[in-house]
Amino acid sequence: MRRSLSLQSLTALSIVGLMLVVAGVLLWHGARGADQLLVSAVQDTGRQLALTTEERARRLIDPARVVVQLLAQDELTSQQRLVDRLQHLPLLAASLKAHSAASAVYVGYDDGDFLLLRPADRVSSGLLPDVPGAERAAYLVQAVDRDPEGDARGEWRLYDQDLNLLVRRARPDYDFDPRRRPWYREAMAADGAQLTKPYAFFTTHEVGITLSQRSRSGQAVVGLDASLADLGDEMASLGLTPGTRLAVVGQSDRLMAYPDVERLLIAGPEGLRLATLEELDDPVLNRLGVIAETGEAARFRVNGQAWFGMRLPFQIPGEQPSHLLVAMPETELLAGTRQLLWQRTLVAGLLVLALLPLGVWVGHRLGQPLYALAEQVQALAAFDFSACRGVRSPVREVQRLSRALEGMAGSIADFQRMTRTLNSEARLETMLANILEDLLSITDSRHGAIYLEDEADATRFACLAEKGQGELGEPLPPRLTLTAPDDDGLATLSRKLEARGYLVQPLSNRSGHRMGLLLLALREAGPGEDRPWRRFVEEISGAAAVAIETRRLLEGEQRLLDAIVELIAGATDAKSPHTGGHCSRVPQLAEMLLEGAHRMTSGPFALEVVDDNRRTAFHLAAWLHDCGKLTTPDEVMEKATRLETRYNRIHEIRTRFEVLWRDADIAYWRGRAEGGDEAVLAQARERRRTELQEAWQLVAELNLGSERGDETRSRRLEEIAEWRWWRHFDDRLGISEDEAERLAREPTVELPAEEPLLADRPRHRIDWVASPPPVAPEDPANRWGFAMRPPAVAGNQGELYNLKVARGTLNDVERFRIQEHIVQTIIMLESLPWPGHLRRVPAIAGNHHERMDGRGYPRRLRLADASLEERIMAVADVFEALTAADRPYKPGMTLSRSLTILAGMARDGHLDPDVFALLLDSGVWREYATRFLAPEQIDSVDIAALKAAAGR
Repeated sequence: MRRSLSLQSLTALSIVGLMLVVAGVLLWHGARGADQLLVSAVQDTGRQLALTTEERARRLIDPARVVVQLLAQDELTSQQRLVDRLQHLPLLAASLKAHSAASAVYVGYDDGDFLLLRPADRVSSGLLPDVPGAERAAYLVQAVDRDPEGDARGEWRLYDQDLNLLVRRARPDYDFDPRRRPWYREAMAADGAQLTKPYAFFTTHEVGITLSQRSRSGQAVVGLDASLADLGDEMASLGLTPGTRLAVVGQSDRLMAYPDVERLLIAGPEGLRLATLEELDDPVLNRLGVIAETGEAARFRVNGQAWFGMRLPFQIPGEQPSHLLVAMPETELLAGTRQLLWQRTLVAGLLVLALLPLGVWVGHRLGQPLYALAEQVQALAAFDFSACRGVRSPVREVQRLSRALEGMAGSIADFQRMTRTLNSEARLETMLANILEDLLSITDSRHGAIYLEDEADATRFACLAEKGQGELGEPLPPRLTLTAPDDDGLATLSRKLEARGYLVQPLSNRSGHRMGLLLLALREAGPGEDRPWRRFVEEISGAAAVAIETRRLLEGEQRLLDAIVELIAGATDAKSPHTGGHCSRVPQLAEMLLEGAHRMTSGPFALEVVDDNRRTAFHLAAWLHDCGKLTTPDEVMEKATRLETRYNRIHEIRTRFEVLWRDADIAYWRGRAEGGDEAVLAQARERRRTELQEAWQLVAELNLGSERGDETRSRRLEEIAEWRWWRHFDDRLGISEDEAERLAREPTVELPAEEPLLADRPRHRIDWVASPPPVAPEDPANRWGFAMRPPAVAGNQGELYNLKVARGTLNDVERFRIQEHIVQTIIMLESLPWPGHLRRVPAIAGNHHERMDGRGYPRRLRLADASLEERIMAVADVFEALTAADRPYKPGMTLSRSLTILAGMARDGHLDPDVFALLLDSGVWREYATRFLAPEQIDSVDIAALKAAAGR
């Protein structure tokens, strides 16, 4: 027999010995690699520092770009007199407040005039007038106003915080001509906002950049100065150690930013200019700028002191290329590593001393219980799982347990696997096959089968799983039938099958209902020896029956839920014959895209794992994405012309034209009867008829919605609307209560009444039945986070109001009613008690009208921050809408035209460019077109051009 050790001694020696080995390895490795790890970490931190500094520099420009673009559209740029320009100071002041880093905002005109507003606290006290009230100044205005001869009149004004004038001083010496400045010339020569290189400002001598843009009229240039002093101040706060030195350099090592801003400027023959790195007189940064390669770390010495430095790529607005220089003293950088090594050594020694008595105590505690456990392990062979589990060990106390466990280790593993299968496997047939295989292994049976009861006949059972082989090699019958549905029938079948060597075990659920039968080949055992085996089979069959019942319930509920969801989608489509396939086509397209993302092995979707729960949630959300359309009025969804409500009101308008045509005939014949000149009367009638035909043509064209309205057509429509016709019948008879209530808003007129040909009347405004939907952000009932503005009325049937719609057939109120469908979708879906794995269904279904840039509806969410499913739904919804040929207001577009529009929407921040690329790369567009598009819509597609158009 092999020699064994005492458990107490072995445990103590093992714990202490292993701790000594681990402590030694850790200390050696820590001493060897601490410096390298720290340096590597500092490199990563330095790169992050460059990104952080670059981002802060970018924050100086992006807000300024928006400010300049807005100011370039304002009337300020076209004002000719200084007094009129000063009326726009509140706008300039608001622009400065919107961009805290802006040092001045100004406008330069093409005649040499100039108007500038800057915060007074950004101007040194020496430049401000020394007069009473100057200390309360919040803004300084610098203005140059040139007379027709070109002579400049300069003046400075001081204003308080409320833009009340405090001081006005003429400055004859202030002859600033914006036309000579680079920012003016660059903006006049190009479209859009222009960014200058860093330079010293004319008045304050601050170092900064200018963002300028030509005005809409082309008569002026709007500019905004952003000082780089703020960047320098932020750099001073980013030092990794107390002695860290930072600088941003551009071309020819010219300084762009430095914590000490005063050292950035050098006086030269032509005035102030930016200093170079050599002129900074910093030997450390000078040395680093010479030896360091971009992106690589460098170690060097200056005056006997060791330094660690990096030259990192850096993008500063207006300057290319730029670099961030970072230098840190190695004494400061590595100061903490030595102390850390000493602390680790001390902790390791203390831990070893503490674990020595612990090892002795643990060994003593384990020795005595193991003797008792050895007797209990033998019960495991008889399927008594209340005993403990053992492992192989050289310890004497454990050897008896090891011999007992060797025979049952495989059985316990099979039992655990079967339990996991019962709890986790969702597919019924797979679960049954796995359970049967584990049962055969655990019970040491050669052959078995599981039969499930036919739900229509309790006496019939079908085999869903069979494993192993019987003594004669014959398979069990595929179906079993009881002679009677009660226990007698089961007993008869059991006797028959047991005679063939099989145990028949009913599979009953918690209520005692028999769901199936378990057949296992009997083991070879003496009388009474198979009782524990039969008892185990009986117990495990109960767990299997419960699992089967659960799977059947889940599958039935899933089928019912899918049917209800598809029923809702079908009802939504059936509500509108013109969108009859939308709710069924979008889910199929969306699920194609999701599976395409799941198959991707590279790119942005390579890590996307689409499991069954995710597919189920997406399937439900896709089919329910437009369920809110059930609440959208039919007349809005079906509106094919601008005058259409529940019918096309163009026929009413045409009848009025017919009346005017008749009036022209009556005027002709009345003139003839009164002895008028026939030729003159005929000419007047023909002129009126021509005028009526032209007016009717204009109204009819505008009604179609395919013509974009313009100012000329709008004015002509208003002239036509003032034509009069006579009404002789009471328009308050034969109408509904709702119509009568709306007509009550208008005064009663005496008949006959002269009516305008076209009009917007109070009767045309349809009030909300109760109240508008809670979509306003300030609405206390808005608990869904909607960010929309409901119209004051639920509908506006005004004739002029609808005919003047700029584009399409829907007016603003109707467009809201269309958009309201997604509001109702979210409200409806979030009111349902979704289980945990389906809680994202409302978000997936309700966010497909949001945009990547946050300008969508109804909650103005950023789809860029949303899930893949939400971004896929947005693309699928738009693509289906573009290609759909069943809409009342447009024909179905061709495949190439639809994809081109999608590419533009992806480029402009509407849709996700990655999902658009997935649509192209996966071939889903082709599969969808083959299944759902008409042959004339399918044309050639240039994938490379589409990706380029989308900015990919």
